[in-house]
Order: sequence, then C-alpha cells, then structure tokens
Amino acid sequence: MALIQRFLVLIPLFFSFITIVLINLVLFAGNQQGFMEDYAIIRFNTSVLGQTIVRNSDSDNNKSIVGKNLARDSLDDSLDDLFNDLTANMAALLGISDWYSIHITNACQGEFVHNATSYGSLNTTSCTHLSRSNQFNFTRILNQEMTAGPFGLGLADINWPDAIQDKINNFNNALLAFYIFFIIGVSSSGVSMLAGVLVFFFGDKRIMLFANIIPTTLAAIIITLGCIIITAASSIAVNAINKAGAKITLVADKGVNFYIISWTAAVFIILSTLFWITRLAILRKKEKEGYKNF
Repeated sequence: MALIQRFLVLIPLFFSFITIVLINLVLFAGNQQGFMEDYAIIRFNTSVLGQTIVRNSDSDNNKSIVGKNLARDSLDDSLDDLFNDLTANMAALLGISDWYSIHITNACQGEFVHNATSYGSLNTTSCTHLSRSNQFNFTRILNQEMTAGPFGLGLADINWPDAIQDKINNFNNALLAFYIFFIIGVSSSGVSMLAGVLVFFFGDKRIMLFANIIPTTLAAIIITLGCIIITAASSIAVNAINKAGAKITLVADKGVNFYIISWTAAVFIILSTLFWITRLAILRKKEKEGYKNF
C-alpha cells in the first residue's frame, strides 16, 4: 500500500511535465518560419484587402487610385471580367502577403497555398521577432509593403481605419502580460516538479507537501490568469478589428489551436494542485486520527 501511495506521486509530476511542455510549445510557436504556424493567436486575412473599395470605385467617382490606373469605367464587358479576376487577389495587386499572424514572441506572414479563404494550407514566407521595443505594428508593415508594391499605394488609398492599429496596440499590451505570466507559470511548474521528486523519494512530510502546494498553486493561478487575459483581449481585438475592417475587407480570426493548448496546460496544472492539496488533507486527517488513538 505504501508503495502504491509513493507511485501516485508520479501523477502530479506527469501533470506538471505536460504543463511545461505545452507552455513551451505555446511560447515558441512561430519562433521559426513555418513552425506551428497553425497555433497563431490571431491571424489577419488580407488576401482581399480593399477589394470592396476597388470594385465599387466607379460608383464612388473612381476615388481609388487602383481604379483610376485600371480605368475601369472605360472597359467593356470582357475587360470588366478581367478586372474582377485581377481584384480577386488583392494581395498581389497591392504587393502584400495573403495573411499575417501574431504569436507570443513572433509575427509571421505568408500566402494561402490553395484557397484564398482557407487556412488549411499556409505557406510562411517570413517571421519577425517581437519584443517590448518591437511590438506588432500592422499599419507600418502594410504601408511599407504597399508603397513598394506595383502601384506604389499607401493605406490611405484604401481608407484604412486608424482604429485597427489602436486595437492591436491594446492587444500588444495584453500579449506582453501573457508572456510574463507564462514565464512565471512554467518556472513555478518546474519548481513543483523538483519538489515532487523529493516527495517520491522521501515520502509524505508536511513540509514537502507544502513545498509542492506553494509553487503548483502559484503556477495554476498565474497560468489561468494568463489564459483569461489573452482570451479576453484577443476576443475584444478580433471583434473590434473585424467591425472596423469590414469596409476594407479585412478579416481577423482567433487561432483555435492556440487556445486549446493554452487552456489544456492550465487544466493540467490545476489538477496537479488539487492532487497536492488532497494529499496534504489526507496526511492531516491521518495525523489527527493518530493523536486521538494515542
């Protein structure tokens, strides 16, 4: 029976280990070009950016420079079809990527391999490291790429709303907090694993159980708070960006895989915490019964 009790300690060790692995995967997703790209926090679909404005340029007196360059009003029906084909891939016309993604420590961009509206196959072309001094500036990136594009345009030419970058800036702040929380969380999980090894070899002692409960509880609280912060912040950002970007055909989506792996890590460390608390409660109960019998 004592041997079984000892090996039960491996359960929270396993939970803490899984938590550490999952958090590291989350932290390093997008760290290299194409690595876990499906685990982005937010992805922006820019493959049809500005399409609505360009296709409606004739009704707006050709306010779009692209519309002017293509002289859409003077085209006949056959050339009008050609115009629609060209604007089907606005990213190529504007000189930008089909999509842009935000990870915890990196921002990536690339192309859709098959369908412009499908995230099933992503071709990553480049990634940039993010830091407190180099936060994700979507407006600057797009403007630079469009200026260097075939028409030499800028975001002003597609009526880019300033509110989009404002929402991204708010999200950047939440992303920094999330990063700090997860670093603390993974460190605390590591400490709890080491303390768990001591319990395995030296048995249940109140001081050792407390040595497990403290870092494990800290990790559970910090990681859960981090998940709540990033989930709420990304939802607010995505909803606001989609609302502001509707007129210019900009679509933002939350990365489902990222949230699954993050919350799974939180669940595992919570289970580990509950195990140690239960273990301590059982020990205290045995001690009380021993005093009564004595």
